Amino acid sequence: MLLNIGSQYNLDDPFKAAARLHQSKYRARVLQVDSQDYGNRLTDVDGFALLNYYDELGVREVKRERYPLYSKKRDADLLRSEHIPFNMFAPLTNRTDLTKLVLNKAFGLKLSEPFQIKLECAPSPSEKYLDDMTSFDTYIQARDVNGETVGVGIEVKYTERGYRMGKRESVRMHDQESSYWATARQSGLFISEGSDKLIDDDLRQIWRNHLLGLSMVQNNDIARFVSVTLYPAGNEHFTRALAKYQTHLEAKAREDVRGCSFEHYISSLGGSNEIDAWRDYLAERYLFTMPT
Repeated sequence: MLLNIGSQYNLDDPFKAAARLHQSKYRARVLQVDSQDYGNRLTDVDGFALLNYYDELGVREVKRERYPLYSKKRDADLLRSEHIPFNMFAPLTNRTDLTKLVLNKAFGLKLSEPFQIKLECAPSPSEKYLDDMTSFDTYIQARDVNGETVGVGIEVKYTERGYRMGKRESVRMHDQESSYWATARQSGLFISEGSDKLIDDDLRQIWRNHLLGLSMVQNNDIARFVSVTLYPAGNEHFTRALAKYQTHLEAKAREDVRGCSFEHYISSLGGSNEIDAWRDYLAERYLFTMPT
């Protein structure tokens, strides 16, 4: 017997409405548990039991190690993106061949061990870098063919778009002597004309994540940084935003800021029965067709 899909939210934009409905159906038909508030939200009991996370390949163990305490927003909401890096990237931990495959087939990067893979992390102390709360949803460090250290910072989005600037952030964004602008100038990768557009709502998150990696280069932690935004193809905001962001970069810098769709990432996975099962889980969990 199917459970009710639960309440939906009538102010959602079309893509978010479809994603919320998809997650509501997944909860009802696959997890077969009740909802709380909206159809995409687990009860606290089921959220605490980590039903929001894949139950194989060490995903739940990596989540517990990184976040031992329960968070209603992260652990009980199937629609928010905070849990997705764990489902998407935790299985790469201690799987060298799988990490190489993902970096190559999904992101077009030929990198090799030793690998470092961290979820929800930022370099520290923050005062040496951007001195704010910017972090990577997933960070992978590896070596290129010349033996140089490369950092790959991955930002995972689901239904999100741009966001409004807060008061404290606004002060630093409009201060040309802040760490943001100092890092941008030192990198030499940005076209000065129109650079004030980098703080617009649709570009600012991409810029901050890119700057965090560039600050690591400037601190000699790594030789090169690649910024990746991972998002569903149906969330066209990031397709447009990334293309717009590229126009503010010098030509030599553009290949190191790239997007990857959920669809492309998931299709790149394979190689064994357990990885195929994980790939199928991700497809069922996150991919859907927009209603016509």
